[in-house]
Amino acid sequence: MLRPTIPPEKYVEWLKQIPKGTLEHDLKQRYKYLEEEYNCFVESFESSKCIFCEKPLKSFSAESPCLHWLLRPKKFKKKHFPLFFSNFSYFRISSYVRWIASIDVPIKNINDILEEHPGGKLIDFTAKYKHISWSFSCESSDYKGHKTKAFGNFPHYHMQMKLNGNRFICYNDFHIPFHDDDLYDFELLLKHKDFVKHTYGPGLGMQDLMGSKKGLEFIIDHSHPTEDYDNAAFKLQTLVMAKEGETISGDLIADAIEEAKAKGKTVASVLRDKLRDTNASITTTVSPGDGVPEAQQRTGKKMIKT
Repeated sequence: MLRPTIPPEKYVEWLKQIPKGTLEHDLKQRYKYLEEEYNCFVESFESSKCIFCEKPLKSFSAESPCLHWLLRPKKFKKKHFPLFFSNFSYFRISSYVRWIASIDVPIKNINDILEEHPGGKLIDFTAKYKHISWSFSCESSDYKGHKTKAFGNFPHYHMQMKLNGNRFICYNDFHIPFHDDDLYDFELLLKHKDFVKHTYGPGLGMQDLMGSKKGLEFIIDHSHPTEDYDNAAFKLQTLVMAKEGETISGDLIADAIEEAKAKGKTVASVLRDKLRDTNASITTTVSPGDGVPEAQQRTGKKMIKT
């Protein structure tokens, strides 16, 4: 997408002059376009063809950098990585890995949960597809540039790439410079967050569901039980407490568990229906399941367990 030629402040002023109805209509059209674009992306990917260069996903040419290098075609080496990131902005790279991660399983394969990424970094998430995982990190000092150091004294971020759990690219291998388009977008997002929002469309991650009450309700109402715990997207723990001086039938709880199994529903959703007309208190805690990629600490020496 082409960026406006006017400064970010002026661009926001111009946007605010557009009628709300027009903005909402344009946003709906944009979402529709993203959906169509993603469908074409998936169709091309499933035919083992890159939608951008129109070459096989396994192909590699040092003379023609392409986003599908992130799938690590056979001849792609670490030494080629600077050639790659000099040609593609952060937002293009991060969008690509998020879209790839969503092909296999939407949302679950992208761990951008704020509670698992402490420190308030500008960028901090991990996405995975099959045997490949990509992690991105940018602290405020990275974004400002390390002015007192001989390296990284420009706005940059760091990236880690793993193959079958082994590091192919480490966080500290490169200080990856942001492109002008990136800096323009971050200027909008950081200084006008009350008005400007960023979305990855089909590349949404776990935070988009777990970061709001509406999202948590959706998880409870639409998730289904699984015995494949290693690939589970969520863990749900439900606490039921009767009103002081009252009791809750153990048979009712047992029936709720059996009904949840039979109907493929969460125990929390069934209990909520069964106890709707009582004074019982129902609290459900939602946390990421074992199938969600582990959040990667910048040091690379240990990981935050999910």
